[in-house]
Amino acid sequence: MLRTPLPELDPAAPTSLVAQVAAFYAGAIRDGRMAPGDRLPPIREAARACAIARATVQAAYQQLAADGLVEATVGRGTIVCELPATSRLHAAGQGSAPVPALSPYARAALRRTQDMPGAPPLPAGVELVANLAELAPDGEQFPVAEWRAAMDAVLRQRGGEVLGYGHEPNGLPELREAIAARLRDVDPTATADGILVTAGAQQALDLVLRTLCAPGDTVLVTDPSYHQMHGLLRAHGLQVAAIPFGPAGLDVAALRQRLQRGDVRLLYLMPTFHNPTGRTLDLAQRHELIETLRSTEVTVVEDEYQQSLRCRGEPLPTLRSLDPRRRTVTVATFSKELFPALRIGWVQAEAELLAAMAAVKRFMDLETSPLLQAALVEFLRRGSLDRHLDELRGELRRRHAALQAAAHRHLPPGCRLGDPDGGFVTWLELPGDGLGDRLAELAAARGVRVVPGCVFELHGRPSRGVRLCLARAPLPAIDAGLAVLGAAARELLAGPAPVRAFL
Repeated sequence: MLRTPLPELDPAAPTSLVAQVAAFYAGAIRDGRMAPGDRLPPIREAARACAIARATVQAAYQQLAADGLVEATVGRGTIVCELPATSRLHAAGQGSAPVPALSPYARAALRRTQDMPGAPPLPAGVELVANLAELAPDGEQFPVAEWRAAMDAVLRQRGGEVLGYGHEPNGLPELREAIAARLRDVDPTATADGILVTAGAQQALDLVLRTLCAPGDTVLVTDPSYHQMHGLLRAHGLQVAAIPFGPAGLDVAALRQRLQRGDVRLLYLMPTFHNPTGRTLDLAQRHELIETLRSTEVTVVEDEYQQSLRCRGEPLPTLRSLDPRRRTVTVATFSKELFPALRIGWVQAEAELLAAMAAVKRFMDLETSPLLQAALVEFLRRGSLDRHLDELRGELRRRHAALQAAAHRHLPPGCRLGDPDGGFVTWLELPGDGLGDRLAELAAARGVRVVPGCVFELHGRPSRGVRLCLARAPLPAIDAGLAVLGAAARELLAGPAPVRAFL
């Protein structure tokens, strides 16, 4: 049986505490984190743990019972009911056709996939002005010819070897050494023995969770945070709590307070070019974070998916290189700096932990493609990746400069726009809850796609911000897109407006 989950409540949220408690358990039941026969926490214990009145918990449980999700029985407590067949079929996406019973993981993954929000689509008949939504590299910039040459060379020289099964569960030694060498600018301790090659960063994150977490464990994420991680955590049956991540970085005071509960298993964050804000923890903030965690056994998972896309300034040391506990695991990928179809990422961790991860990975996919790994090694050996990155960073530098110039031309007072030192994304914020979500809708109606901030909120609450992505936005589109966003923002901010501020 899963460890009994407890909701993370926000007294400042627009929804009542009763509604928040009821929504938390309804979601846990429907996505499989709580199964038929599981007990909800006793009212007295839930009220004490969440620091709320017993009447609040009682009212939430009554709402769940009215919805047919739980049943209160004298002597047994509040028990999760078997979902009606129609609800199970709807959750499986199969209409009226019979389906086999799904695992909690599958139910949660299916529900999260079906419910996953994104950028508002353009209405019918509206022409695209600027795509500032997709965090996917532009296909026109892929080094197709150089990759084909590397692939051809590998097939000529080692075809019989790399087209068969590999025998390196952690990845080709030459690729792991090449990755470690590239990491030493930000982690001088990086070695090939500390690298496990994966099928992209998403598999790397899944491996970390499968290896370190059990259903019911608590994982902390930033608020806002990478939305795909929310679904992955829920699918694993984990409890998730959010720590604010604002213009000043991670709210370390809030982190300290949350750590006092003693139930946190893992902290997930993107310290460099954070998705969705583009913000980066500076060196002092990194040291403060590690010092805050020094006396704990909490594992840190740092997702450095864009670390190599720095356009200005000096690279910062990874959290892993600063952590004397050796409890930080780094996850990264070639997808954003090269092309997503490569599906090669990696985990950097202690060798003992990687041995367990490699065993778990073996049951998932046997191994990451030896052909793709060998081709990547050849691509690196020829200097093709370095040349591609030089061009990509130069283009990103121009796009970020164009974005800031367009923002000063078009955005009204009251808007705040981030100015990151690299990466594809930044954050535009308006001075009011929900205004970011409304801005995304207005922009889509006028041909500009951005992702509303509510997508990155753990509980989908209204957001002040939108994520702007420069991956598929050439310079003319950036100016045209900001002109549309500025006009829409003026409409939303009509009336007295605060002083302009740029982050």
